[in-house]
Amino acid sequence: MKILADENIYTGILNELRKAGFEILTITEAGLAGCKDQKILEYSERHDLILLSGDKDFGGLIEFGTLWGRGKVILLRYRLINTSRIAKNIAEVINKEKSY
Repeated sequence: MKILADENIYTGILNELRKAGFEILTITEAGLAGCKDQKILEYSERHDLILLSGDKDFGGLIEFGTLWGRGKVILLRYRLINTSRIAKNIAEVINKEKSY
């Protein structure tokens, strides 16, 4: 699956995911820099992308908002930057999703 990376995702994580073979599209590359969360989620759903973000508001929109039950978001909350470990964990989650 392809990933849409929010502006708040550390570049090192994206580089590790790219090395692991994942296709990454950043918010900036998609022309969505500065857009509202709703528009970003709608874009990711329309293009069948997993949104990778550190912004908890996206979870609220999917769980309680107008996009209830739609779209895919991986919410990252981390303290230490170990890009290899974080990218490995993201890859495991995505690969599990593929098998469903």
